[in-house]
Amino acid sequence: MRAPILGGLILATLAGFSVQAQGNVDFRAQARCLAVYEAAAGAVEQGGGDKALVKSFDRNRERTALALAARRDLPAGTNPAAIQSAEADKLDGQGRDALVNEAKACDKTLGY
Repeated sequence: MRAPILGGLILATLAGFSVQAQGNVDFRAQARCLAVYEAAAGAVEQGGGDKALVKSFDRNRERTALALAARRDLPAGTNPAAIQSAEADKLDGQGRDALVNEAKACDKTLGY
């Protein structure tokens, strides 16, 4: 019984750190980086690339999605999913290297 409770406590603590680390980041940057991480992971996978890199992008995407979902300071009527979709459209057609560089820039922006 203690193991699930301890595991949940650890997960909640880690999620809290992720949200705190991104607390001063604009929600538009978070939504944009979600699109970048998805596109970069897809491009690397498609090219039969580095599984560790894909895993890193997926982990950062999950952290960013959690931080964005936990925000309570979004203006009324704001739809982060719409921003993410628009950003994904802008990224369409970019090459693998460009997307990986964009994802690394997002790492710096989000403090990963």
